[in-house]
Amino acid sequence: MNLKNSKFFKRIQELRHFSKEKIRKDREQRTRVTRALDMALSEQPHRENDWYSPGHSPPNSLPLSQPVISSPRRRLKKLRCSKKKVAARKGSQSPDYRVAGGQCLADGSPLPGLLSASEAKLQGYIQLNNKCYRVECPTSAVPTAGAAPDDERTPSETKSTICVSNSRYAMIGKISKTLGFKLVKESKLWNILWSDSFPGVELFKNMKRFQQINHFPGMIEICRKDLLSRNLNRMLKLYPHDYKIFPKTWMLPADYGDALNYSLNHKRTFILKPDSGAQGRGIWLTNDLKTIGPHERLICQTYIHRPLLIDGYKFDLRVYTLITSVDPLRIFVYNEGLARFATNKYVEPTPGNSNDLYMHLTNYSVNKRNSHYELCDNDDCGSKRKLSAINNWMRRHNYDVEEFWNNVDDVIIKTVLSAWSVLKHNYHACFPGHDKIQACFEILGFDILVDWKLKPYILEVNHSPSFHTNEQVDREVKRPLIRDTLNLVSTVLADKKQIMREDRKRVKQRLLKIRGEPVVQKPRLSAGTASKAKLNAKTTNPEAGTNPKKAESEPVITGPLAQQIAWEESHLGNFRRIMPPPDSTKEEYYTRFYGQTNQVSIFAETAASKKREDLARKMRLQIEEKKAKQEMMLNGRPKRDPRKRQSVILPRAVREKNRINLFRLKENWTPGFISEAEERLRHTWLQMRTEAIKTLKITENVYFTLYESGHLTNTDMVVYPHLYHNLQHGFDIRENP
Repeated sequence: MNLKNSKFFKRIQELRHFSKEKIRKDREQRTRVTRALDMALSEQPHRENDWYSPGHSPPNSLPLSQPVISSPRRRLKKLRCSKKKVAARKGSQSPDYRVAGGQCLADGSPLPGLLSASEAKLQGYIQLNNKCYRVECPTSAVPTAGAAPDDERTPSETKSTICVSNSRYAMIGKISKTLGFKLVKESKLWNILWSDSFPGVELFKNMKRFQQINHFPGMIEICRKDLLSRNLNRMLKLYPHDYKIFPKTWMLPADYGDALNYSLNHKRTFILKPDSGAQGRGIWLTNDLKTIGPHERLICQTYIHRPLLIDGYKFDLRVYTLITSVDPLRIFVYNEGLARFATNKYVEPTPGNSNDLYMHLTNYSVNKRNSHYELCDNDDCGSKRKLSAINNWMRRHNYDVEEFWNNVDDVIIKTVLSAWSVLKHNYHACFPGHDKIQACFEILGFDILVDWKLKPYILEVNHSPSFHTNEQVDREVKRPLIRDTLNLVSTVLADKKQIMREDRKRVKQRLLKIRGEPVVQKPRLSAGTASKAKLNAKTTNPEAGTNPKKAESEPVITGPLAQQIAWEESHLGNFRRIMPPPDSTKEEYYTRFYGQTNQVSIFAETAASKKREDLARKMRLQIEEKKAKQEMMLNGRPKRDPRKRQSVILPRAVREKNRINLFRLKENWTPGFISEAEERLRHTWLQMRTEAIKTLKITENVYFTLYESGHLTNTDMVVYPHLYHNLQHGFDIRENP
């Protein structure tokens, strides 16, 4: 029997053709809607006929019965060609498209036609969900002839590329697409590389002059707790009245003796942190530093026992800071951020409540485990709020908000200046040829704690702050932050093709030893051109031109640096520039912090560090002797070491003879015989032990205790993923089977 001639086979073929046709029509419909929305909402050039739904033709246009391009790929290609033509016109500028109130007709008939040219507006219609929407398209003004073309370019017109393969946050890639960036792999010639971790030195060395990365080499100097403490303590010794911006800090075990002497003279509570920890892991409070092991590597700080409270809860501020250049230093602070609250009401620390991490710690990774963690869409409630809500609370309680944020900006600037010389040196060592744009930019998360006098203290700096959007407040803060950051960085000022041609020409001249005209590289303006004691921030300040005396004495910035400054000042978004400061008095105040001397890395040994280590060693020996005396008093007599006594009594010849005999015995040693009954008995006891562990749920109880205390490590999460998954979803692993 021939199956191809059967009715069943013919019916299947008809159904296949019908499904293919339906899929094709649906794809065309989705492409048409997506195309209309992209033109209407993402500020792309358009054609007049594209603004009408399939059922309505524009005036003076061909009927819809004529053949159209059915392939979405061809239609997208034709749209790209039209974009290139529009972008190539002189004085063209992307119009601003907005949906005009979503007006539609119930019967599907189009609204009145286009407006007159004198009103300088275009009107069109798009169809979405069987409704017709009117779209207003205001035409843009023609730019003047003297306007700089570089200032008018936008990321969508330059078709820049970004690599986000090293980032775990999908939000960054989505926002980059909406801004016109093309997502590429790391092996391609990307313009921006977004990574969650510090890249290696080889990546810095191999970067082209048009490429940027979201980390500065050497930023670890303020992003590790131990390095941050070392830099701030060094600056405190140089400027004792200006650098009281952090709690008193010691690095153990080097400063163990100093910390112990301070605890004996001051009855304070101390907070201890791992030197390179994160997310609140390993943090605990104590009143007695003698309980700390003399060899433990920790950061010891005095606990701020009177913080500012809102509704009785302790909180800290996550302030997002963008650094676009280190030489000259340019710092921007985002006006919106997060305030993270503890989940238990605050009480001053005592020996009874010092273990309550939900009261004393404000880390989100710690407090999200508490059942009292509050999710709220309102700005005035919840365990995580926006900085605008904190500002409103301060205004209601008659606090000076402007002065408070000036103090926060001062803390941020001084923290960055404490490692400025290292940042500058590492940048010039890694990027000696970047003369078009800055090779790096970085978003830092500053954790600021405020005391009851409204004085801010720096707690730590995060080089890769979390961009998870688990809550509505995260989406309202972090999405605009990423968008404004990508708009602010000066990627579009570098012409990729021109830079690659110059690099190829330079390589060719070097290989062929041609004495032609070399490719001119404009030298970057460094801090030492005007004066070694002054920063370029003074020269990069646009407001410095108002003072004629300063304008004559200071050099004028021209070239790529001036273009970058002009671009950043015109694309601030929700950022505010804090360095260089707009006030000339503050500018002169911060200038003196650049003349730092004795710049020594934390890994180098100095006379002071050796002295501290000697004092700490002596202190440890005294503590060990004191413990030995206490044990002798409790036990009555000290324990004697039998080996030490034998070595004193036996002569050397006898000890040598015993050593040789022991060596011969080990050489001729053979393992003893183990019977099958003994092996079976051993397996039986091992099985009984395993069953007892499962029955008594020892593993589950230990895992639950570590989880509640916040001492779980990454290894625990990997070895027991099912237990960690159940705890994350609120199940009690001690009771559930």
